[in-house]
Amino acid sequence: MPLLKPNVGRALSAIGALIVVVALFMTWYEVTRSTGVVDHTTGWQTFTNLRFVILVGGILTLASAIPAQTRPILIARTLLGLLLFVLILRRIIDPPDLVDAEVTAQIGVYAGAIGAVLVALGGLVDTGRRVVEVYPSLWRPTAGELGRGQRSLGPGDDRG
Repeated sequence: MPLLKPNVGRALSAIGALIVVVALFMTWYEVTRSTGVVDHTTGWQTFTNLRFVILVGGILTLASAIPAQTRPILIARTLLGLLLFVLILRRIIDPPDLVDAEVTAQIGVYAGAIGAVLVALGGLVDTGRRVVEVYPSLWRPTAGELGRGQRSLGPGDDRG
């Protein structure tokens, strides 16, 4: 019996992609100007080029959940999630610089990072399950599944 259902990775990636896209329209930064005026800006408003990269990344992730889950698709989805995460993490670590203003990261940028991690995890979950399906000898039953006094390997099989 598999630990995870076949669609768990697809679902994780799809949910992550939706979170990334929705987070793009949430507040990413609070800008406190030297005059005391406080502005809130979304990821969509802040980044002229990055917004399209994130949006396309979310759409590609959703599109990758539709076809048969082959190794290239799973690897691409994982790498896409990692790329989105790195791009968003950079904006957490290094927010935009504004003259005479303090910029503070808000919930939207963190939600986007969590969504990107879910995209990558979805690809990893499916990739790991595919390895177990293709190479069943790599996967041994746990001691609890074997029963009392049973071995998963024959005598001498556990030597390198």
